[in-house]
Amino acid sequence: MKAQGVRIIAVEAGSLAWKTGLRADDLLLEINGEPVLDQLSYQFLISQRDRTHLKVRRPDGSLLQARLANGGEGIGLDLAADEVKVCRMNCVFCFVHQMPPGFRKSLYLKDEDIRLSFLYGHFTTLSSSDGAELDRIVRERLSPIHVSVHATDPQARVKVTGNPREGHILRKIDHLLEGRVDVHTQAVIAPGLNDGATWERTLAELWERRKQGPGGGVLSLSCVPVGLTAHREGLPEVASFTPEGAAAWIRRWEPEVRRRTRENGGEPWLLLADEWYTRAGIEVPGRSFYSRTWSQLENGVGLVRRFMEHTRGFLDRPRALGFRDRRLLLLTGASFAPILERAAARLNRAAGASVRVAAVRNRAFGDSVTVAGLLCGRDLLYAAHADREARPGPWVDAVVVPSASLRTHTGPTDQYTLRGARPRAEGTFLDDMTLAELAAQVGVPVVPGGEHFSHLLDHLRWIERQPLPADLARGFHTGGLNQPQGAYNP
Repeated sequence: MKAQGVRIIAVEAGSLAWKTGLRADDLLLEINGEPVLDQLSYQFLISQRDRTHLKVRRPDGSLLQARLANGGEGIGLDLAADEVKVCRMNCVFCFVHQMPPGFRKSLYLKDEDIRLSFLYGHFTTLSSSDGAELDRIVRERLSPIHVSVHATDPQARVKVTGNPREGHILRKIDHLLEGRVDVHTQAVIAPGLNDGATWERTLAELWERRKQGPGGGVLSLSCVPVGLTAHREGLPEVASFTPEGAAAWIRRWEPEVRRRTRENGGEPWLLLADEWYTRAGIEVPGRSFYSRTWSQLENGVGLVRRFMEHTRGFLDRPRALGFRDRRLLLLTGASFAPILERAAARLNRAAGASVRVAAVRNRAFGDSVTVAGLLCGRDLLYAAHADREARPGPWVDAVVVPSASLRTHTGPTDQYTLRGARPRAEGTFLDDMTLAELAAQVGVPVVPGGEHFSHLLDHLRWIERQPLPADLARGFHTGGLNQPQGAYNP
């Protein structure tokens, strides 16, 4: 990969880099003879040797070469941000294509970056990854990577993705596996496009590549029902799964999940997303159905079961009495509302609380979108006002919103950005309303729910002592919050 260098934007005073003479606006070209591509590349290269050789270009064009005895540790540099790579696919069910107009620029970006896949579990189709980038994944041990396969049959994959050059996804996956890189995979299933025999082939070919030894392997395969918004004007016709269709999928593949779990040494490999169960109105399976490490939790696999497990343990502890006499309104998406209602009823009985749940209609994306993470601030505001008007007299002490509907900058790096994007405030909903603005219009404190009731209790106690924090991570648990990086804040 061609060396272009990365600009140094800050040098820690007194650090090894400072003592060597490195300063802001220098261009870091190479470390130990290898090109520095970005922050992640820098972190990998700087850790490889006890003594590090740097090649730097100064603002006046001169070169500086230096050797540092850093012991494989960082040397005190802060590097400029890198632009997020974009997807080259044109998937028939791409959510970006189904976005209504009027949202901020970054929501219309089809991001596909192997760095985000490695750091955050974002799924990539690998369409923007050529041979050189695949080699980089292997060289820098960016493992595991998360790959959207959708179909291993080349013709079916081209039909789904709309890119005739990206049908042979197994060639890229095999490149990674040969380099001892592990891969998590997913397939978004659309009736008539990649279900039936196409799905069975996908399952069989990825199962053949599952992790079985010291080399690279496919660690898991999840299947997710296609999600469609109300904004598909001019897009190809795509069918959705009805409740009956989702129930039929569960009946067919749940036994197969259990069989392959046994054949995979007891670790679940084939994963059914929670949305199959919420669409069908069927309770999710027990804990043993899911990975010991909650593999692909960020992809909606096991979120419901994990919440239920936390709830059961929480209600058995004295800490649950912290909800005594609290009057709360919990807002959530339509798909999770029945589960949350049952949990709230148990909490009310156990703690003497008055906790109610309201399913929020998604007016921005349409009624077909029922997940909590895609609720906008105005959707939540409308639901809160409607609930208040329907209940004369004393209302609630606080309103609770889904953590997944809020964005925060918290993360291991802020090095990935979008050209022209404006950094957003902490605690921002998709429509740019902030948590503080929502609270001001609702008229009572508004807090994120966290991942479970124990998180929620901490949040309620926080706002009893002090105002809503400007930085959510300072006062609230970040678990469950959507956590992009730096200025890339979709």
